[in-house]
Parts: sequence; structure tokens; C-alpha cells
Amino acid sequence: MQQLRTTFLTLLFLSLLACNQEDETPILVATEDVLFVGSDKIRISGRLLANREVLAGDHGFIFSTTASFTNAITLSLGEKVQPGRFIGEKNEFDLGQTYFVKAYADVEGQRIEGEVIELSTLNPSVTGFTPSYGIAGQELIIEGKNFPEGTKVFFGNQEAQVLQNLFESKLIVKIPAATGQVLATLKIKAQDTEIILPNPFEYQAGKYTKISDFPGGLRIYENISFANASGFHVGLGKVRFGENYPGFQRFNPSTGTWTEVSFPGNLRQYAFATPSYLGGGAIEITRDVFQFDRSFWKINGSEFERLGDLPFTTRDALALDWNSKLLVFGGLDAASFLVRMYDPQEAKWVNKQNAPFLLGRTGAAFVWENRIFVLSTSGQVWEYNPNQDSWQQRTTYPGRLGQGYPTAEVIGKKAYLGLFRATQELWELDLETFKWKSKNQMVGLPQSITSGHFQYNGSIYFLRTPESTVPGTLTMELYKFDPDAI
Repeated sequence: MQQLRTTFLTLLFLSLLACNQEDETPILVATEDVLFVGSDKIRISGRLLANREVLAGDHGFIFSTTASFTNAITLSLGEKVQPGRFIGEKNEFDLGQTYFVKAYADVEGQRIEGEVIELSTLNPSVTGFTPSYGIAGQELIIEGKNFPEGTKVFFGNQEAQVLQNLFESKLIVKIPAATGQVLATLKIKAQDTEIILPNPFEYQAGKYTKISDFPGGLRIYENISFANASGFHVGLGKVRFGENYPGFQRFNPSTGTWTEVSFPGNLRQYAFATPSYLGGGAIEITRDVFQFDRSFWKINGSEFERLGDLPFTTRDALALDWNSKLLVFGGLDAASFLVRMYDPQEAKWVNKQNAPFLLGRTGAAFVWENRIFVLSTSGQVWEYNPNQDSWQQRTTYPGRLGQGYPTAEVIGKKAYLGLFRATQELWELDLETFKWKSKNQMVGLPQSITSGHFQYNGSIYFLRTPESTVPGTLTMELYKFDPDAI
């Protein structure tokens, strides 16, 4: 429409000029085209029409919220020394407001004005943001339309630093520190307009609190651990640069105290243990030469009842209780692919089908809703069905694998996996969707091994042991992990 209007004025001017080249034609001003309208910015063009040299002492555009221009805002572009097109741009308009605008030029002592154009500034809108999950200090991008300069972004009540406003359609902000809440409502404020986004931003969570040192200030390796109604038990294994550890220490999470527990069997390293059973293992006689132990024990709280010896030797196997039975996976020797099941009703061991990958404590296993999941050293999570004796790969661990020996615990519908040897990464796996979510990194010394772990009242406890090569008097430390705290 504006182009038609300008074309008409131009043709009129030329026709007048053609009628009589010697006659002076009138000087005209056209309010030409609206080039851009945003939230608070308007860019518009006009044109000064004349068939001779003219000097406009001033020219520009007049804006108003009323058709009568009672509250006019003038955008002056200064002198104009010849006829032709001119462009003006102004911001700081109100959002979503109707404006009237006309071009003008001051020529030979009179003001010449163009026709009036009606237009409206736009309201901001949001189409989405990424990422939806992260940590303070990262960049977050909000995409939409009509973000004026000075647009503010809030995470709850925390104002974020706006790093860039790109073309009024993309806000790049720095995620502010969390205020104790995992979920933060995102708000966009532009002038008097506030937009509350329907989906919140989620802060990466997970809080670690050191609660105790291992008794005696010791470090033990190749140990076992298990948790049952009596408490969290850690023991056997070998003291750093010393002899085999002579028994167990039991931690009571309700009182925060440790109690020494004796073990009636042979001392050993590399045994397997569950809340219900203990067995196998070996003592290293010389480098890579082992004396195996086949004794097998039923665990009753903090008491040990000897059962019939194992019909096999095993070292560093992975074990778990399932459906009133015991499953022993692999180990470091010839049994690396073997799956063995013990039925206490028949006091009988059965060999199941070999696993499709190496098994042992260099991996991790857990049970959820009577389903068995195994995290391999190479990072795949497999589901094992003992009834069908079948394996199915479910997902792949997204974090750094480190040097094996990961951990796994379950709270509700979430599994927490990671903390591979010499790593601090921990990931949350949704067991219904098999989607991963990173948690805050483990604190403490990075060059550590998780020597034991258990779940209690919605928190996970990790016993972290500095690598044997780490010098000094550093000891084993017990941490409490709250997966939903910041």
C-alpha cells in the first residue's frame, strides 16, 4: 500500500513537471514505507520530492499515540541538501502500542508533511530455551521474537546476566547461582510486560557431605562391603602396605557410629558379598600368584553361618541377591563370562548361559522391580533375565569410564551410576525412560576408589579410598549424597 502511495505521488510529480518544465512544481513529502516494526523499535522511510535543488533545514518523522498528534514525538534527521529518500529509526517505544507517524521537511520557511500511517509495535514472545538442565555459569539461549534492548531474564527471583540480544530474537544469558531450589521458573521482563515460561529450568543437583572417616585412619583395598538391616559393613581385603584386614567395621547411619565386627573365616582379598552371602576370594602369595578360598557363608545381620564350599574358585566376582537366590557374575580368572546361580532351597549351584561381555567387580549391578541390570566396564547397561537366561542391551553410560570399578545404587525409579575408578562423575538413569541426567561431581580427592556404597532413607553413602599410590596419611572417607539437593 505504501509503495502504491509513493508511486502515485512520484507519477503526479513527474506529470506536473512534464506539463511545463519552466514552471516550478510543488515540493512534496511522502511518508513512504514501514521498513521494520519490533517491540520498541520502528524503522521507516520517507521521500522529499522536488524538481530543483532545495535545502531542507530539517527533516524526519513525527510519531504520536493519537491521530491528532497531541503528544508528538519528533525524530529529527537534520538538514537535507537534495531531494530523495530518507530513513529514520527510533526505539524506546512502548510495547504493543498503536502509533501514528508522518514524514516532514522544513523547506523555505514552511513545514511540509506527508500522509499519516498507522502502525503498532509488537509484544515479545518466547518459543523455547536450551538447555533445560545445567549448572550455574553455563550459557542458556532463549529464542523468540521482539525482545527489546534492556530485556531482563530471571531464574525464580535471581536475575541472570544477559550476555547478548541477537536481532531481538535470541537472548544469550549466563545461568545464575541456584538459591536452593532445583527447579527455577524462567521469567522474561520487557518494560511492563512479563512472560513466565511454562517449563522450568532444572539445576544439576546432588550434594555430597562428608560424615565420617574409616576407623583407625586406615586404607584397605580389594575389600568387600554389604549393607543390611544391621548396618553398612566394610572389611576383609588388605591394608595399604600391610597385612590382610582382620574383619569388618559396621557403620550405623542412624547414629553415625562404627562398630568392629569379627569374621570367623579365613582372611582374604577379592571376595564377593551381598546383603545375604559372602564367599570366594584369594590371597596373593606372590605377584599374580593366588591362593584361592572356596568357603561360602550366609550372612545374618552381622553374623556369619558357613555353608557348603563353593564348587568353583572366584576372584573379584560381581554378586547380587535376586528373588531369594544368589547370582555370581564372572571374575578375573577363567570365569570372566560365567553366570552362576545359587538356590538356597536346594543348596545347589547352576551355571547359566555365558554373558556377552566380561563380568566382574570392574562393572556394577543392581536390581529394580525384580529386573537385573549390569553396567559393564565398557559402559553398556544390559538387562539380564535369569528365567529366560537372556541379555538385552538397554543404554550406554554417557560419562567417562575411568579405570573400571563403577558403582550403582537405586532410589525409587532412578539408578545412580558412575564414579569409575579415578573419576568423579555420577549419572542418574531414569529406569522407565532410560534417559540420563548428570549429577554434581563427587567431591574429595579425584584419585580415589569407591570401596563401598549403600542406600539409606533416600540418600546414597559412598566410602571413598585414595589410590594406594597417593602418598601421605589420607584415610578412607564416608560421604552422604543427596541426589536432589544443591
